Amino acid sequence: MTRDLRAVFDHLTTKECGSFPSYMQEVERLIGEARDSIYIATDFPAHGVWTDRGRYGGYVKALENRKAERVRRGHALDIQILTLDAESRERALETRFPETRWKDYVKKGGFTRSRRMYEELENTQVPDARAGFLAEMAERQTRAFDADLRFAQRWQHRGLMPVYLWIVDGEKAVFAIPSFGDQQTEYGFVTEEQGLVQALLSVWSRYVERADRVASGPSLVKAS
Repeated sequence: MTRDLRAVFDHLTTKECGSFPSYMQEVERLIGEARDSIYIATDFPAHGVWTDRGRYGGYVKALENRKAERVRRGHALDIQILTLDAESRERALETRFPETRWKDYVKKGGFTRSRRMYEELENTQVPDARAGFLAEMAERQTRAFDADLRFAQRWQHRGLMPVYLWIVDGEKAVFAIPSFGDQQTEYGFVTEEQGLVQALLSVWSRYVERADRVASGPSLVKAS
């Protein structure tokens, strides 16, 4: 029976792919397969930059490399990235790193591990004080939106973002569901089920309805 169940799950086209940063392996795999389009919706443009700065660097490089590969072959690759606007990002940072838990987070919540890699790869210093930390994170997210992701069509969204999306060619996707509370992370799933991909495209379209386009580029192709 166990073998039979395993065989069934192996053939499912929607699979759980772990929490952050594990699911980013699937995101980068799909990016590497993109032919025509990549639609991305995450609350922060520098997705995961604090938790795992090295993984963030690999993610941006994967996007740049795939776009360059398609251009070299004479094909356009439409990369569109939608994130919260600056004001919403600041509110989200306040919520994600609340004053009531800050001291515990600095002492035993992974702060030291994240800071070590962030400082090394960003060539900067991150303060222990919450206000200074939040200012650094807000500035880094703005820099990601304006510079790191300048090769993409960018949107700024106002409102809630209950699911994060990476949709490739309208055919396959990774989606991640944030978990709020003491263990704030996201849990990712990869799918090629067309009904589910179309539903995720509809979510993308709803996000865009509450967003402003801030850079010129190819026009949006909304879900049919």
